Amino acid sequence: MISMSRLPQLKFLSAMSAAVAVAFVAAAPVAHADEVDNYVQKVMAERKIPGMSIAVLRDREVVKEKVYGVASVELNVPTSRDTVYNLASMTKVFTGTAIMLLVQDGSLSLDDPITKFLPDLPAKWSHVTIRHCLSHTSGLPDAILDDINATAMTGDRSDLFHRLSDAPIKPEGTGVAYNQTGYVILGLIIEKVSGLPYEKFMRERVLTPIGMTHANFGDEWNIIPGRTTLYTALDITNDHAKLLVKDGRPVVREGQIYNYGSKYFPTLMTPAASLNASVDDLVKWEQTLYDSKLLSPTSEKTMMTPFKLQDGKDGDFGLSFLISPLGKFPTVSYGGGAASWRLAVPEKHLTVIVLTNLQGSQPEMIAANIAGLYDKEIEAEVKKL
Repeated sequence: MISMSRLPQLKFLSAMSAAVAVAFVAAAPVAHADEVDNYVQKVMAERKIPGMSIAVLRDREVVKEKVYGVASVELNVPTSRDTVYNLASMTKVFTGTAIMLLVQDGSLSLDDPITKFLPDLPAKWSHVTIRHCLSHTSGLPDAILDDINATAMTGDRSDLFHRLSDAPIKPEGTGVAYNQTGYVILGLIIEKVSGLPYEKFMRERVLTPIGMTHANFGDEWNIIPGRTTLYTALDITNDHAKLLVKDGRPVVREGQIYNYGSKYFPTLMTPAASLNASVDDLVKWEQTLYDSKLLSPTSEKTMMTPFKLQDGKDGDFGLSFLISPLGKFPTVSYGGGAASWRLAVPEKHLTVIVLTNLQGSQPEMIAANIAGLYDKEIEAEVKKL
């Protein structure tokens, strides 16, 4: 599965440093439904996106929720509100939420070193904290050796840490580098502190309380009821063994899509990228965030505030959430698999969720454009990109 950080992102994501603003701005008039529908149908045709589900919220209220296209090209199965998508790296926000629940429980501190709970980790990792892992500032070597084709990963967690133990590390807290290893470690810490398997803890403490009834963990080998087929806009090698890479970058196949053929995603990566859910599930998640029913307002603010690097500059992430400017507007986002994106513009009290079944669909741009259809000031900033 391609990692969120490895594909080209919007220009506004390259300057990810703005603090989250919370000043109230009066809501702009809601766009006519057909404007959004027309835009979505146009972009789906242009990018060959088989299926898409979207939701738009003003604060906690849903102003639009709609599905488009097909969940399966081969079987001509239409999407529905119950259609489940592979959320890929969106999973990290839910893992981060689980960590914050344990902080609220008093079971751990964000500044605890990871070796406090996992003493068998390499000794040179002992200065890395839970906060570093959540904010992608750990400096640890990345668990994904091949950024495009995750099938390069083999073995279990012990094998992974042994393989990475001799790899160089960067000073923690000094820079941002999107990192899978930290989330593998966070999953282990959740298990160690709670005494429960990661998935069981997530089910009992996060997914069920929110009411995410369609959410399940698993890669393409697992049977997930209602899950859409995943397609890719990226080219493949002649032997069909993996996605094609040239000069270190994925190759986009213009005018053609493929069934995403990689069926393997290691179980050890579950806390980083294995959650599947529907648009309805994510709407419930957003409403839970707004109501502070799972996390306290203080915990949510901590997650959505940029991490301060050692030089005093803001990092690109809070704790799991991406903090970045969309022109003059600070945004709080997360995405996964180059297929799905959630964009929130706090000043406008506006949140857009875009779930697609096409890797390489540029969901971050789709979310920004939809936001622009609901607010003229946002639209003006998007046009500058």
